Amino acid sequence: MDDLDIGLRVKTLRTARGLTQQQLADLLSKSLIWVKTFEGGRLQVDPRLSLLKDLAAALSVPLSTLMGDSGQEPVSPIDDVRAALLAPTPLSDPGGMNIAQQAAYGHFAFQAGRWQDVVALLPRLIDAARAAEGGAGEPRELGQLADVCHLAAITLTKLGDAPGGWAAGDEAVSRAEAVGDPIEIALSAQSAIYAATAAGRPEVGLDIAHRVIDGFGTELAGLGAEGISALGMLYLKGAYAAAGLPDADAAAVMIEEGRRAAGQVAPDANHRLTGFNITNVLIYEASILGDLGRYEQALDTVTRISPTAFAGLSRERRVHHLVDTARSAQRAGRPDTALRLLLQAERDDPQNIRTWALSRTVISALLDGRQPADGRGLHALAVRAGVAE
Repeated sequence: MDDLDIGLRVKTLRTARGLTQQQLADLLSKSLIWVKTFEGGRLQVDPRLSLLKDLAAALSVPLSTLMGDSGQEPVSPIDDVRAALLAPTPLSDPGGMNIAQQAAYGHFAFQAGRWQDVVALLPRLIDAARAAEGGAGEPRELGQLADVCHLAAITLTKLGDAPGGWAAGDEAVSRAEAVGDPIEIALSAQSAIYAATAAGRPEVGLDIAHRVIDGFGTELAGLGAEGISALGMLYLKGAYAAAGLPDADAAAVMIEEGRRAAGQVAPDANHRLTGFNITNVLIYEASILGDLGRYEQALDTVTRISPTAFAGLSRERRVHHLVDTARSAQRAGRPDTALRLLLQAERDDPQNIRTWALSRTVISALLDGRQPADGRGLHALAVRAGVAE
């Protein structure tokens, strides 16, 4: 294998995936200089198989595609998701796919942090949902399409494609509104709020939250645990959008409304796979206080989270919370606490330390600022995360 060929192929795949060189470096736990050198064909002529496998995983392609065995122009799986979302008709034959079952699997995989599984599933799932709907506008099929677009929205946003997530969330809302099911509208809206805020338009996200809460809040509150959970998640996503403005008062109001809603569902509830319960409210509150720069308040909120309840959360929620809290601890001048939380997150999901920009940012801040007592432990973590040699 020619070193220049593999370097150019990696560059082509990276560009198709929508990744910057720094993002690819983060995924590989390598430096930016390493990626630039590799893409320029100035590293080893015969890369180790383990490295090729890491590159293929980071670029979300089969190893054969990376090695040039497909004979076709490489296409990123995320590009396939976008293409399926934008196509007016299905791009593939979805066969006899059980849409409801596969969508439920996709949501479970999302909560478990199995992003590649979700991305691999979504193109055919979108095609199947579109084919089932077929332009007829039947409520059941429209509801399925709304749920699938909701899954696409949160997945794309989580993986850094907030504009794509926003487009998927917008379609989810429009399909749900055509059905008229308030729970489906609320669930779809929360994905649109999340994506719009992540795309740098928190004012749009907050407007969506207000519009849906004002239009359907009373009805949702009367629909039992599922309706209350959907409404509660609207409040939490609305608080996230308000913090992005930043509007601390609006965020506080939304969090308080979310807390009231959580008081009406079981402490370990996960209705409609929302994960909405009092523990999730506290996690959102701590994260939003950190977003607003109120680090000590964020850390105080964390102490109110039950360890048993926390252990019962999905892995995605646990790891996200641990890194968020580590950020607040580091900025509050508590480096030992920050390092402990990062190491706990790494034990729960080692790949997260390599793939999530926030975790690497916190590690770098610890290296550059006040050091924890366990300096060797920090350095070893930084090496594993690719932010130190």
